[in-house]
Amino acid sequence: MILVLGGSGLLGSAILKHLQRQRYPARVLTRGMGDWRSSNIPNLKQQGTEVIVGEMTDPKVLTKAISGCTAVIHAGGSFFQSNPAVMKAVHLDVVGELARISELGGVQRFIHVSCLGASEHSASTMMQYKWEAEQLIKDAPFYWTIIRPSYFFGSSFPFLNCLLPILKIKPVIPVPGSGLNEIEPVFVDDVANVIVQSLYNRGSVSKTYEIGGPVTYTLLEFIDLIKDYMKIKTPLMHIPTESADKSAKVFGKIVKNVHTDLIGLLSVDSSCKQEEQELPAELSGLTLEEHLESIIQNL
Repeated sequence: MILVLGGSGLLGSAILKHLQRQRYPARVLTRGMGDWRSSNIPNLKQQGTEVIVGEMTDPKVLTKAISGCTAVIHAGGSFFQSNPAVMKAVHLDVVGELARISELGGVQRFIHVSCLGASEHSASTMMQYKWEAEQLIKDAPFYWTIIRPSYFFGSSFPFLNCLLPILKIKPVIPVPGSGLNEIEPVFVDDVANVIVQSLYNRGSVSKTYEIGGPVTYTLLEFIDLIKDYMKIKTPLMHIPTESADKSAKVFGKIVKNVHTDLIGLLSVDSSCKQEEQELPAELSGLTLEEHLESIIQNL
């Protein structure tokens, strides 16, 4: 049995579809009706996916979910955490508990989804937690693989949802630093395929895979692209990185969901740095702009 955490999200749903295609037995942990109505979980349950309802931050729920599983795919976590304690719980503490309970439960295989840009010295606290979580997985006794995708898109684009509050700020849109940091949006199905193809691939054990899309944008180029599609005319204003914290607090009082770590996140590179790597699955090469119009229509 394979446990998927984050199974009701964009990536988790794609992972479950790939597991179904391979006829792998799967179990998903969901928070309940809020996730249930907004995902394909009811259909997957009809196809044989086991469903456990509960919070992944609850060790008792994790123990129940992991029981009888030989593999775990952790694709949980959200960009929309502004509370520092909740952010740490979701992106770091849960991973520690998962590793501990997985070891006790006899899990042999663990696929952990992190992020391109995760770093000990990142300007984003979330990315620091992502890096720390990777170290916890590497120190665990099971066979691990770490997946580091750039921001992924499909029917929706979570990174764009994260950016929207910034784009609504007037009379100027703040851009932290130079805006020359890079992102490589990647098709979510490509990420899911790499994850599932890694599961029983011996060559992927103890590997960290970076996954980016075929087009690299600077943050400035990406914002201009979105402004064009959404017909936003507001000019940009660069904010020195040392002033980002103060600016986030000011803008946070004006626009909901703008917080210090969001400003930090927008100054971080999310592009592949590994010069040579062989992924366990080929990427489709689909670009963000092929999906962007429908993504924006669904906002």
